[in-house]
Amino acid sequence: MAARGLALILVVIGLTGCISNAPATRTAYTGPTDPMAKVVEDVNANNSRVPTLWAKGYYEANIVDHGKKYFVNGDVNLLYRQPSDLRLVAKKDVAGAVFEIGSNAEQYWLIVKADVDTMWHGRHGGEQANESQRMPIQPELMLEVLGVATIDTNFKQPPVPVMRFNDYADAYMFVWNAPAPDRWVATKEVWYDRASKLPVKVILFDANGRVVVGANLSKHKPAGADDASAAPKVATRYDLTFPDSGSSMTFELNELLPRRGNVPNDKSFLFPSEPGVNRIIDVDAPEPAAPRHAPER
Repeated sequence: MAARGLALILVVIGLTGCISNAPATRTAYTGPTDPMAKVVEDVNANNSRVPTLWAKGYYEANIVDHGKKYFVNGDVNLLYRQPSDLRLVAKKDVAGAVFEIGSNAEQYWLIVKADVDTMWHGRHGGEQANESQRMPIQPELMLEVLGVATIDTNFKQPPVPVMRFNDYADAYMFVWNAPAPDRWVATKEVWYDRASKLPVKVILFDANGRVVVGANLSKHKPAGADDASAAPKVATRYDLTFPDSGSSMTFELNELLPRRGNVPNDKSFLFPSEPGVNRIIDVDAPEPAAPRHAPER
């Protein structure tokens, strides 16, 4: 009897342990949701009030170039101007600028100093023919990651947006689709929080549906106005991954303003003709082209 009693106790303890360790069931949101036109209206009402942005904060990046990994971190300044101007400059103590991402209406570029000592650059709409020298982080995609662009209200104009609601994530999911010669392809996916209509996830795809950039956006804050309740909101933390290269980057902004003085301005987004690196790689150049070396400093 003692043995049977002990066995029964062990069974009860085992069942109790199984129950306590079982994963909690996620609760789905089943309340009312807005139609697509209303969601877009609210997103645009916020984003249209972010024509420019000046911000600073902290960053960490793991740069992977041809299998070699480099870690950089430090302070970061971010400048943005609709529709296509972006500059993110990262500094490290007395070393000065060690990392830069930039884009303007014609060109985009990535500069990584220290051990990498390289600048990659290309032109919007270029062929990116130099596959062997593709950028480990693609600046032309960073504009999408900020999540501050407005959405075209002509829902039949390619790229065509399609919306569905994710009840477990409590978010509206937009997928943009564009025509290819033989099919339609997904180009971008953005998740907007149901309650705030602010972006919380951005995923960009290549023509074969592979993820080229994945980003989680969080800690949204007013973009510096006297009346914070009336100011547009922007994410201040960005966690990015670039699966093709294996690179990743995180930056968190602790100061956010529409402008600081007259910055950003036209000079803020000029292509850096003297980047101060040893290698300069044109990703649109034909494959056999060797990287040119910058003039001696």
